[in-house]
Amino acid sequence: MTDSSLLMPGTDHAYRQARERLRQAEIDLRDRIEAVAALRRTLPPGPDVPDYTFIENGNRVRLSELFDAAKPYLILYHLMYWTDDDEFCPMCSMWLDGFNGIVPHVTQRANFVIASRAPFDKLQAWGARREWSRLRLLSDDGSSFARAIDAEDAEGRPDSTVAVFAKDGDRLRHVYTAHPMLEDRERGIDLLSPVWHLFDLMPSGRNEWYPSNDAFDASLRHPIRSNDGRA
Repeated sequence: MTDSSLLMPGTDHAYRQARERLRQAEIDLRDRIEAVAALRRTLPPGPDVPDYTFIENGNRVRLSELFDAAKPYLILYHLMYWTDDDEFCPMCSMWLDGFNGIVPHVTQRANFVIASRAPFDKLQAWGARREWSRLRLLSDDGSSFARAIDAEDAEGRPDSTVAVFAKDGDRLRHVYTAHPMLEDRERGIDLLSPVWHLFDLMPSGRNEWYPSNDAFDASLRHPIRSNDGRA
């Protein structure tokens, strides 16, 4: 029987039946997501990794220095950048827009940084344009790190990447890496952004929508306002 809290007054029988089928599917999905997360946690220790260096405000910062002593894990998002373009990947930027909002919560349990092959000044300027006031931004010191996590191929083509590392004493280990492309569909890291899941609540679904840097800039120029005119 469908949970009555999911139904509005006047709901007909056909909707009730369809909503119950959907509720059972949502329960199955929840259980499957939790099972996959549990499987991810059973990965054996990954390989040791070098103490890669990054650039931050003109200073070199080592991978080992990105860890707080009380937090043994580091989550790193690698932002796509093309050397012949002044802009960054709009999809990556959308993810980071969300991360900027939640990072105070994330960093209660894990270290969290953004890295990119872009020169630091360009990365910093892009962060200011997107209003990433809470994200720690780092520029790769060379290509070795990006290529080790497949955030860049041998021809310099970038790929957005999420990587997790662990630190135990002086030892640095790789824990996990993921990219958007999972087999033949670009859905590999969708769970990290609420945008897709909100769209999936609508009858129209995601459709062919893709984030746009221009649309984001326009939204900053024209913020959503309440009925009384307040932003």
